[in-house]
Amino acid sequence: MITFQDTYDNRKKEIENFLELMAFLEKKENQREDGESEFDKFFYHQGEGISMTYQELINILKSNVSLMLYNIIEYTVSNLIDSIYDEIRRNHLSYVDVNVSIRALWRKTILKAANDPNANFNTFLKKNEEVIDAILQNSILELRSRNTMPAGNLDGVSIKEAFESHGVQVQTASRNYRPDILNNIKENRNNLAHGAVSFVDAVRFESIADIRRNKNVVVSFLEELIDVVSVYFEEEKYKMV
Repeated sequence: MITFQDTYDNRKKEIENFLELMAFLEKKENQREDGESEFDKFFYHQGEGISMTYQELINILKSNVSLMLYNIIEYTVSNLIDSIYDEIRRNHLSYVDVNVSIRALWRKTILKAANDPNANFNTFLKKNEEVIDAILQNSILELRSRNTMPAGNLDGVSIKEAFESHGVQVQTASRNYRPDILNNIKENRNNLAHGAVSFVDAVRFESIADIRRNKNVVVSFLEELIDVVSVYFEEEKYKMV
């Protein structure tokens, strides 16, 4: 968890620094001499500068912050989930040793291949045998977040479901659990990643202050999540009672 915490803190700082840069640029734009700012001269001077407006640049930067927010959400959630699996491996826990939620998740993960449209009854039998053999032989459970998490689709609902599938209760009563904000960040990320919207247009109607408020809520939610998982480890709730 030490390496995770260091990386998390660095990524959080990156977002904060980026927002400070945007606030600085906004302040510079408002500092005018003879009705013209330094940015006006750069963006609009004939034959020099770049062919975009100041506001378009700010909108592009805001879109980048949206991507950075999704990345820190995905990084935090996936690493917390993987830390549960690391604990299972470290303690050499088998199917009978883990809680009911993790048992169900492991079975679902193993049998997922049977849902493939190209799979047949033999595929199901083979996977079923794999489940039975692992249980009878008390094999250490092997799980990876890339197989148990919904890639590219983390929002308030999916994060809650992901942790509950391990027996971790997300604090949904907290004021920092904001499915609306988390869903908006996910949608922005997916639209940008798939080219459905331009970086200029993606978050054009959100102010820098709006984005900063969203960042504060997201960071507070993630840190509550880290605390909840830490207690989960301390109380060994990943184990069968």
